[in-house]
Amino acid sequence: MRRRLTALSPLETLGIVALVYLVSTFVHAPFEEDHLVGLTRLDFGRVALARPTVLSGDSPHYLAVVNSILDDRDLDLSNNYRQARAGGSDLGWEFRGRDIDAHADRDSAGRLVPTHPVLFPIILAVFSLPLAGSPWVESWCIWLTMAAGLSTIFWLSRQQSGASWALLLAFATPLWCYSRDIWVEPWIALFWIALIRARSPWIRFSAGLLGTMIKYPFALVPLAMGVMALWKGDRKEGTLQVGSGILGLVLAILSVQWLFRDVDHFSLFHSGVHASFDLPFDGIIGLLLSPENGILLFFPVLVWGFSAFKGNLERALPLAVFFLVHAAYSDWMGGTGFSSRYLVPILPIWVALISEVRPSSSLFRAALIYSTLWGIAGGLTPAIVYDRSPWGAIWHVIQNLANG
Repeated sequence: MRRRLTALSPLETLGIVALVYLVSTFVHAPFEEDHLVGLTRLDFGRVALARPTVLSGDSPHYLAVVNSILDDRDLDLSNNYRQARAGGSDLGWEFRGRDIDAHADRDSAGRLVPTHPVLFPIILAVFSLPLAGSPWVESWCIWLTMAAGLSTIFWLSRQQSGASWALLLAFATPLWCYSRDIWVEPWIALFWIALIRARSPWIRFSAGLLGTMIKYPFALVPLAMGVMALWKGDRKEGTLQVGSGILGLVLAILSVQWLFRDVDHFSLFHSGVHASFDLPFDGIIGLLLSPENGILLFFPVLVWGFSAFKGNLERALPLAVFFLVHAAYSDWMGGTGFSSRYLVPILPIWVALISEVRPSSSLFRAALIYSTLWGIAGGLTPAIVYDRSPWGAIWHVIQNLANG
């Protein structure tokens, strides 16, 4: 069986994963009746088949910005949140009639301005223009994010390590879960891969620039890569990488200050709790081993990647600085999510490191099976695993089964 998987071509691997991922977006399980009322669907007990909808976390707030750009041609979310409370689908079908805290700041003109970086929803809106005004904007944005996740899987399947490692990335990590909703992390993973693999220097520059403007801490990745290139004597590549990170930060700061020009308080990025930092000790342990928000208790197969860092500062430094800046967040937990959301962009490179070690012990196989079970659980039923430890999710399922 292993030989068959390894023999799959990159396109065959992508086709298998894309089909499974795409089908999963139509699965709502377990669903709440009031969340899907009025949506065309097929019910099978607590499982429903219906078009993809945003589920939780930051996703409805990103969708609000997309709809504001498409329908109103502005970044004032006041009417979008108001319409959602009145039963509109501005924040997604499941959030109609629900009063949720706005991820926005009110300025002196009464506008609600989004506190999340706006470049990400702008990109989604550009690719959604033909669907403007349609409820399918929501589903299309989810599929765009899924395409970003699938692109990182395709990259890994093209490596000499073979298709089996791409399948590990697809099904034995939280990438599946975060690729079936409007999350920024699969996009950051894609930009990171472009920084490493793109042949064109301008594509690499653009990847560092866009990645930084979408997720400000990402600037540390091209900066670290640029510093290492300069250290090795590659002035052109080093300058390119450092320049993309610095320019991305400058443009992000300028655009945010313009957007919040009428707000009566100053914040460099207006990014909420993520502007607050602490010593990273709690975050270092938490991102790896927290029961609800760590990655290794759900996906111990990733442990085998650590040994590949040894003696390779060029490869380790970008991952280390990205990890440490998120560990230093006061809110290193990352809000609603499955396992460690902030470490999702690292996953393609992390799995590539495992492929170099090529573990084959019985302990590795056991960890792979265990991790795959959680990868499938998160991909098919995010509602069960969100904000729960492994044992908490299992107990939640047992309780629901006992209650019918």
